[in-house]
Amino acid sequence: NYPMPFGTDWDAWNASLEDACARLTAYAPDVVIVSLGVDTFEKDPISQFKLKTSDYPKIGRRIAGLGLPTLFVMEGGYAVEEIGINAVGVLTGFEDR
Repeated sequence: NYPMPFGTDWDAWNASLEDACARLTAYAPDVVIVSLGVDTFEKDPISQFKLKTSDYPKIGRRIAGLGLPTLFVMEGGYAVEEIGINAVGVLTGFEDR
């Protein structure tokens, strides 16, 4: 986990994702387990992040780029209408890579 301030948008969030992926590459794990929470969505009622639905496939593509066996475990997300859409966005991005 990376602590991020309220209002974090895609650019700042992606910079942390890139850093995490670089660290994973250096560590060279056998597998990756992703604790997937989509409460970073801009309309999430209890979060103050600013990710858009179009950002979630990019997350999946970047994780797929690690080229490692990956397990996604679903966690938070409280924008009820968009939870599935955003989670599927990550998975679709992962599969499309």
